[in-house]
This record gives sequence, C-alpha cells and structure tokens, in this order.
Amino acid sequence: MGGLGRIAFLGTGAFGVPLLARVAKMADQLLVVSQPDRPAGRRLQLRATPITTYAREHDLDVLTPARLRSGDAQAALNEWGPDGLLLVAYGQMVPKALLEMGTRPPLNVHPSLLPRHRGAAPVAGTILAGDERGGVTLMIMTAELDAGPIVASWPVELTGRETTPELEARLADLAADVVPPELERWAAGTVTAKPQDSGAATHVHPFTREDGWIDWRRPATEIDRQVRALQPWPGAWTTVDDRRLHVRRARPSAGVDDVPIGALLPGDEPAVACGAGALVLEIVQPEGRATMPAGDWRRGLAREHVLLGTARPAEVVR
Repeated sequence: MGGLGRIAFLGTGAFGVPLLARVAKMADQLLVVSQPDRPAGRRLQLRATPITTYAREHDLDVLTPARLRSGDAQAALNEWGPDGLLLVAYGQMVPKALLEMGTRPPLNVHPSLLPRHRGAAPVAGTILAGDERGGVTLMIMTAELDAGPIVASWPVELTGRETTPELEARLADLAADVVPPELERWAAGTVTAKPQDSGAATHVHPFTREDGWIDWRRPATEIDRQVRALQPWPGAWTTVDDRRLHVRRARPSAGVDDVPIGALLPGDEPAVACGAGALVLEIVQPEGRATMPAGDWRRGLAREHVLLGTARPAEVVR
C-alpha cells in the first residue's frame, strides 16, 4: 500500500497494536520502537511487549532500547532517518532531539479526550472520574507531557459499566479506524492542529499498590469506579483481618442503615456497607488463591460477622 514514507512507530501496550497493523501496511518503511523484554510471571521468564510481539510475528524491524534518552538509542534512530515519529502509549518521555527528528511534526495517539486525563493512565482516569464520554486524541508531541496541539479527537459515549481493559480495547479499535486518514494528511503536509486549553487539563499519575486500597467510607458508586478502573493493575483490594481480598467485579446498590461501614451485610448476595450505599461483591480473589464467585468466598468464611478494611495499606502491602 505505502504512501506514509519512513515511519518510526513508538509503542508498548496493547492499545497500539491495531493501529500498528494499519500503519505497517501504509508505511513505505517502518521501524518499531518498544520497551525491552522484561521478566514476568511466577517464573520471571522474559516477556515481550504486545507491540514487540506483533512486530516480531510480522517480521517488522524492531528496536528495544532500555532508555530512549540513551545516546545509542538516539543514534540508532538518527541513522535510520525517519520522515516522522508516531507514538502510541510508549511509556517514556521522548527527548527533544527525537522530537525534532524528521521532516514532519511528531504525532501522539492518546486514549482520552485531551486536555482531560493527561499522563500515564488516561483510560483508568476516565473511568475513575465517572466521565460520560471517553475517546481518542491525535496531537503533535511537545516537550510537555500530553500538552501538544490537537490534530483531531474522536469521542465515544460510555455505558458506565466499562472496565479499563474493555474501554482500552474499544479505543484501540477506534484509533485504528480514525487515525490513518489523518496520517495520510500528515504525510502530505496538510495536517493542522489547535492548541489545547491548559486550564481544563487534568492529570493521572502512575498507580501504586496503595492506590488499589478500598476506603469503605467513600460512596459505593466511587468504589465501583475504582474496581472497574484499576484493572489489571493495581486492582481494587480490601482486607479481611490482615489478609488482602481483591475485588475483581462488583456493582453499587442501596445500603442498609445502622451498620458499621465495611461490614459484610446479610442477604442473598455478599455486599459491603459503604459511606453511601453498598457494594455488591460478584467476583473476588482472596490472597494466595484463585478468583472465585463472591458467594463461594462468603460461604467459606469461618464466622458470620465480618468487617472489611480494618487493616490499612501500610500494614499489608509488601
């Protein structure tokens, strides 16, 4: 097919794979740049990123520097001489020297409606905030993170029940459909962009294990968003005594008066009293065990009255 010239595609996560498949057919020459293979799983075997896996399976040229800022990485890209850079969820800041490489402005595909949810976890940020819409933004990269001028954006309406993996997959397919025509304009030198409204910007920081801790004093609707947003990492979790219990799937419901916050409520389905309302537990994972229906977990408890979340994150995170 061709037509895009020499393109360096920088990506890491699964979000970029559908678009990479399209770009591989559109570029005259393509260099894929991704993060190095890293140990993963219980056996700590080296595992390639989703982008690297796709590239190797389709015999695409791949570069996997540990640091994009390293002299070797920049020299390799400079020697390859791309016409333009396209970044899709790469996971590292791009140094100024690379932003200035090529004859076209560098582009970035971001899975949120910028300037909302700049930063490392925009899809989770969209769900955590309870936004009614998510989307994909194509922007020109600048030295400031996710702050460059916007070429185009494409909104999608949300149901309010999406998990991060589900919404990310939906946005990945959307990007593969809507971004390629803009890349053709990019190659033709006719792409235009408008500055972002920095005053409307929000930011999402990288998550830690502690961010998954459920504070049952919050409303059930907020905790529900936490459960859906923080998948697969770090997961939403609470404690039973001093052991972690991950909540893998849940939904908010009406609460019960005059019960302690965090109490496991009586009834046909396991539910936990929250600051407002209750959270019905559907799928849970006790520490050291496999995921299971929450009803099975409840039937296995040694006592009837259980208070969740009495141990704080610092006491159990390790």
